[in-house]
Amino acid sequence: MRMKKITADSMPEAVAKVRREFGDEAVILHSKPVKVRTWFGLKSVEKLEVYAGIDDAPPRKKERKPPANIVKPDPPEEIKAAQGPGKMTESLPSSAPAPFRAVASALKAQEVNGQVEEELMNRFMEKWYAEKGRRQEAAVLEDCIREWLEHRHPAAEAVPSRMIQLVGQTGVGKTTTLAKLGAREMLQRKKSIAFFTTDTFRMGAVDQLNTYASIMEAPVHVIYDQADYIEAVAQSRTHDYVFIDSAGRNFLHEQTVEEAQRLLPAGEPIKTVLVLSLTAKYKDMKEVAEKFLPYISNEVIITKTDETTSFGALLNIIDEFSLRVAFVTTGQEVPEDIEPADNRWLAAKIAGRALGEK
Repeated sequence: MRMKKITADSMPEAVAKVRREFGDEAVILHSKPVKVRTWFGLKSVEKLEVYAGIDDAPPRKKERKPPANIVKPDPPEEIKAAQGPGKMTESLPSSAPAPFRAVASALKAQEVNGQVEEELMNRFMEKWYAEKGRRQEAAVLEDCIREWLEHRHPAAEAVPSRMIQLVGQTGVGKTTTLAKLGAREMLQRKKSIAFFTTDTFRMGAVDQLNTYASIMEAPVHVIYDQADYIEAVAQSRTHDYVFIDSAGRNFLHEQTVEEAQRLLPAGEPIKTVLVLSLTAKYKDMKEVAEKFLPYISNEVIITKTDETTSFGALLNIIDEFSLRVAFVTTGQEVPEDIEPADNRWLAAKIAGRALGEK
């Protein structure tokens, strides 16, 4: 298929230009409004940008009825559908290039939300067109996701505070993640660490943390009330980092979140980081994030990335809550299976999973 990007003042003008370029058999693949600067860059006007093309394959036997995707002088409903967030990929005609349809289908399968899907598809179509399809769609999509992440997801500081509390729904792997963070600081940076835990509700939670801490020869302070917290803080003044495991309870309830935060001693600079599991439904992840948003920093740790083939929720979290992914966990091994969130790694993983790579 031969393709071309055409800019015009209106759809009728764009259709006329497409017909002059390709003839009546041309297909409009996508359209969107764009700002074009004039007057030496001092003024901008709104134009319509369309991607159009024609299939150069040998013609099939003619049929009496006209092709469904012939350019028409005035297709307002099609244009409206193509310009709505999340609608553009639904309106791709069947004659659109296979890479366009493959990426659109993959993003939908990954449950990427409408706005992110629209932005990524726009980037993909422009890049694929500019490169004339020289690379595989997975490589082009990876670049598009990386560029989107670099714009929306600046690199997070690895350990931005001396006292770090992990919070989140039950079963997301907070305790194991806490141990990985502690071991990482102790082994890689030779820092002294201590652990606090308020998770006295879940059976075996304290024993689990004690097991990790004993291997690292780090103290564990069990917190039942604020007085315990204050004493533990006083005993840990000489440690470089304190890692705090929060109670494993149902944090979908606002009251539970507030109670957990009231336990923290006043005046202590504690950074609270949300932990979300990529194996959870995005609807549940979103509700937990909404409940914790008033209390947490702008960082999140994503766990269990090795247990799912769906990565769309990661992009949705970044987009909807302006959160930075500080770390991702990739297995159960302590301390190996945790990595700082790198945009190149994230983009490669998301693009690969979206298009069926393992």
